[in-house]
Amino acid sequence: MLLARKVFVPSRPWQEALEEFLGALRSSGYLAGLPTEEIDVTQALGRVTAAPVYAAISSPHYPAAAMDGIAVRAETTFGASEQEPLELALDREAVVVDTGDPLPEGFDAVIMVEEVAFQDKTTAIIKRPAVPGQNVRPVGEDITAGEMLVPAGHSLTPYDLGGLLAAGVTRVTVRPRPRVAILPTGTEIVPPNPNPAPGEILESNGTMLAALVSQWGGVPEVYPITPDDYQLLKERLDRALEEKDLVLINAGSSAGRDDYTARLVEETGHLLTHGVATRPGKPVILGIVRDKPVIGVPGYPVSAALCAELFAKPVLYYRQGIKPPAREQVRAVLGRKIHSPLGREEFVRVRLEWEGDRLVATPTSRGAGTIMALARADGIVVVPRLSEGFPAGQEVTVNLLRPLSGR
Repeated sequence: MLLARKVFVPSRPWQEALEEFLGALRSSGYLAGLPTEEIDVTQALGRVTAAPVYAAISSPHYPAAAMDGIAVRAETTFGASEQEPLELALDREAVVVDTGDPLPEGFDAVIMVEEVAFQDKTTAIIKRPAVPGQNVRPVGEDITAGEMLVPAGHSLTPYDLGGLLAAGVTRVTVRPRPRVAILPTGTEIVPPNPNPAPGEILESNGTMLAALVSQWGGVPEVYPITPDDYQLLKERLDRALEEKDLVLINAGSSAGRDDYTARLVEETGHLLTHGVATRPGKPVILGIVRDKPVIGVPGYPVSAALCAELFAKPVLYYRQGIKPPAREQVRAVLGRKIHSPLGREEFVRVRLEWEGDRLVATPTSRGAGTIMALARADGIVVVPRLSEGFPAGQEVTVNLLRPLSGR
């Protein structure tokens, strides 16, 4: 696969860059002929089915009592009334059952225990007749043997797992979770500690990116911090490509003298994109090395998170055979003006508050390094590339970062 060399072009729409990236991954086979694995249903929460799953048995697989009480033959209870209660011999005309018990052979109804009087442990007295099927769960009431329970390409929920097990399914074929290497880089980056020296930056992006990857179905591993050393970064990338399905290189994505990621991707594989027209997240890198995606995200936390969401998230979902889910959206009124420069699609963090019956979105700090502004934000307002922003009071669409309930 021969691809043209790309240079730092921060005017490129991110959507165009993503489509080219995904197209190249499809052409390379990375997103085609996806692998599968078989796992226990008990370990399958959130996993994506690789094939339809069918019920092995019906549920219930026998006629079952739906209530505590007595099982009876309905025809023997006709005529029972308040005025003329009917006595039934226990173990012959009536059998005590608990919820979920199989109905004794020849019995076809259950009378709730609240409607039964017992006498001398040998007799059940009823004051109303039963009808066939009363308080009985028939075979297959919930699930029929052979029924398709979930289709291929379905992300399994807790309720799915319960249904599969109830239908006698104990193993399921799923897509493997993509393995993701996260490579923090920078000589100034140090492990988190309470006493950093001036000029040292605590490595926090790795954990944040790993958590995002986990949310998107991947299995992350944060590699050791790599200083600004081209050869060492190359060795780490080589190892990551051997071990993982996708590589995220954090920092070193711009055009500075120690920013090696673009050069490394270009020299070892195919550099597709270096720079997109977004704010934050401009200096993102998209490339393919050994038929695997390599994504370089900026060092600033907000930029790193945004670029991971725009580019790593869709790759991880498509690798699992499903489309990436869209964020839930709400409409809100801007609490103050948003000014944005022309030429870049800007992602503005906002807080949401109810003022009477109006939902108001207030922009927060817009610096790319202000991670707590992102942590405290409720959503994102997107300003189009050809817009200079929105005036206060305008209704806008907010992409939620957290559920709106309780606000």
